[in-house]
Amino acid sequence: MKQNPARLALFGCALVFVGCRFGGDVRYPETGATLEGTLTYGNDKVGAALVIAQNDSGAATAFVDANGHFKLENVPLGEVNIGVNTEAGKGEAMGRAMSQSQGKSKGTPKIIDIPKQFWDPATSGIKTKVNKGANTFDIAIPK
Repeated sequence: MKQNPARLALFGCALVFVGCRFGGDVRYPETGATLEGTLTYGNDKVGAALVIAQNDSGAATAFVDANGHFKLENVPLGEVNIGVNTEAGKGEAMGRAMSQSQGKSKGTPKIIDIPKQFWDPATSGIKTKVNKGANTFDIAIPK
């Protein structure tokens, strides 16, 4: 069965359009809100973690730095649930350490594992309210 080249070209363009439209990063509306603070587990600053703030209208994520500081941009407004995923932060921390050492081995950063219940914002029990503009919230997870 011979296919019409024009029909095939139109079908190919449609697939490209659908792929570009629906495949890629999800973009949430700009909220004008940031959330920053320090992450601790017991008395220790956590230097390798991914912080997630989410609610029904969106989500924002950021990695903590070596001192446990984080800053999320475009955070959804209102009450947000917060998750802290140390497993996700390990690779980023290792890359950061390698970059700072310029390939010379200076050891790995101190990794603190936080219990898995805190990884998911839905199960962590950590919440805060976010307003438009700058917001501060220190995450202190007890041991």
